[in-house]
Amino acid sequence: MNIPWIDIPAGRVTLAAGGYLAGPTPFEVPAFAIAQYPVTNAQFAEFVAAGGYADRAWWTVDGWARRQREQWSEPRFWQANDWNRPLCPVVGVSWYEALAFCAWLSEVSGEAITLPTEQQWQRAAQGDDGREFPWGNADPDAHLCNWNRNVDQTTPVDRYPDGASPFGVMDLSGNVWEWCLTGWDGDTSVAGSGAARILRGGSWSSDSPLSLRAGNRNGSDPNARLAPGYRNHVTVGFRCVRLK
Repeated sequence: MNIPWIDIPAGRVTLAAGGYLAGPTPFEVPAFAIAQYPVTNAQFAEFVAAGGYADRAWWTVDGWARRQREQWSEPRFWQANDWNRPLCPVVGVSWYEALAFCAWLSEVSGEAITLPTEQQWQRAAQGDDGREFPWGNADPDAHLCNWNRNVDQTTPVDRYPDGASPFGVMDLSGNVWEWCLTGWDGDTSVAGSGAARILRGGSWSSDSPLSLRAGNRNGSDPNARLAPGYRNHVTVGFRCVRLK
């Protein structure tokens, strides 16, 4: 699988208050590599074709139990043409499905691959100057990212080069929210407790610049693929990190 990786040097980030953080908190982040783009439908299709949904080896205990109970065999919108275009980010996947993909990719690549912690995600998005958005401090617009329904669907992950982060990481704001390894309670274990997991970055339907800020933090049920009566998980995908 061809995943372009971006090396991110060690540095510091300051996370905003919320969840396990009572106030703004600085963190030292060791060097790592992050995927330049969110995982696309074409990439996720390799996991599906390899029997990833049928192989217990790639799943956490909680994730496998949920997969069996709900009879997951593919992402929620896998058969919908609007959401399954090859170069667009995969959507309709729970945190457990994203983590299973990372475990499978680790095995087939021989590398240590997982979801980013929220500290890693923010470091990749913000760089060293504390900028508001990956591209700088200017408010988002239709040339920088996919947001505010300016396209009204997901877009190819390489469509907005002007919105890249200081390190050249693409689509960190807009297009899809991205699952992080970190829980809203601070847990970063892959086993987890079923507690909410961090989402970062905003999406194609986000209508407030606040959602797209590099420091914005949100949480969601790790089992969620689609919230009843709301299309929010047509807006959730993920990207991978490769550990040094």
